[in-house]
Amino acid sequence: MKQTLLTICLILFALPSWGEDNIDKPWSKKSCTEVYNAIAIFASLADKEWKKDEEKAARYTLAAANYATIYETVCKQK
Repeated sequence: MKQTLLTICLILFALPSWGEDNIDKPWSKKSCTEVYNAIAIFASLADKEWKKDEEKAARYTLAAANYATIYETVCKQK
């Protein structure tokens, strides 16, 4: 029983260090440009729809925010 518990603990402590070597590379400049342009499109659509249909505008705003998060995560890496 003690050996099993010790083995499980060693495996659990070793897993986080394995993930450090598995770092994603930034996306290509073309892909990042497309994501950036999509942010602008969704923001523009949200602005146009705001007076007509606030719910639809909120969806566009959410999409722009999600794309901005993706852009910041994969395109702004150092």
